[in-house]
Amino acid sequence: QLRPNGGWVQWKFYPIKKALVDALQGWLIVTPFVLLVSLIINFFVGDPGGSNPLLEMVLQSKNFWALGIIFLTTALVAPFFEEFLFRGILLPVLVDKQGKILGIILSALIFALAHLSVGELPPLFVLGVGLAILRLSSGRLFPSIMMHSLWNGVTFVNLLLLSA
Repeated sequence: QLRPNGGWVQWKFYPIKKALVDALQGWLIVTPFVLLVSLIINFFVGDPGGSNPLLEMVLQSKNFWALGIIFLTTALVAPFFEEFLFRGILLPVLVDKQGKILGIILSALIFALAHLSVGELPPLFVLGVGLAILRLSSGRLFPSIMMHSLWNGVTFVNLLLLSA
């Protein structure tokens, strides 16, 4: 049952150090699986594309302010709102109604579909599973926000370095 004393969302920001350690561990565990799925997709389908055209324009422009705003949006704002929605609200309801495994799968699938990118659907699904497992195993939303921020931040920096 996911209706603890702290309520449905369970922010539980403190202790921050534990949230950061949980987020880093989750990121280290899920990254190889996401990369493996991406490699398999690339092998069988080729480059599926799917990158955000606005992101590509900003990366090509090399505009410091635009890059900074996109980075803040990508690494801070989006993870906060996406985790609140998908792992803070949707996941507990699905787990309560469908059980833990189906709840994780459905929330990860909806998370992946919400990104509106067919090419990125399988890796985003795997990432969603990892974020859901972290959310449930920690009993807190904050570690999954931190892991999502780390994921998006590292991805953004990689794209920035690759576009240089």
